[in-house]
Amino acid sequence: MDQDYLKELISDHASHPRNKYQLEQATCICHGKNPLCGDEVTIQIRLSSCSSSIEKIAFLGRGCPISQASASIVTEVCSGLSSSDASALASHLRNVITTGDQTEMADHLESAWSQIEGLAAIQVNPSRVKCVMLAWHTFAHALRAPGQSDTVF
Repeated sequence: MDQDYLKELISDHASHPRNKYQLEQATCICHGKNPLCGDEVTIQIRLSSCSSSIEKIAFLGRGCPISQASASIVTEVCSGLSSSDASALASHLRNVITTGDQTEMADHLESAWSQIEGLAAIQVNPSRVKCVMLAWHTFAHALRAPGQSDTVF
């Protein structure tokens, strides 16, 4: 992965976060926190009532540019996906970052994966893995436990 591209991706999303607002009528909310560094993110999801797809997704948070950019990317990439596809994407990213295992991605998720696979390059700096994964971990937890919950990463 081109490190200049990765820096540009992080800088763009950190400086101009997408979907950073309070989402009204969220069906899934989870607050994630990394107590070691102080990064925090709250993921808010509205699932469609008939299809269980992600109708809207937003976040609120504070922290380092990587954690906030990652939260912005979650909201941009996962909007419109089914909750099962979005969970599979989050799981795949976690697996690639933590193990380096590049198992095959389902064909219909290749486009979404191409938008986030740059985040997997963060694995070269292990101290930043939690910065990338905080939003994704919180997002996956929100989908597993609809309602409101907290998680510490």
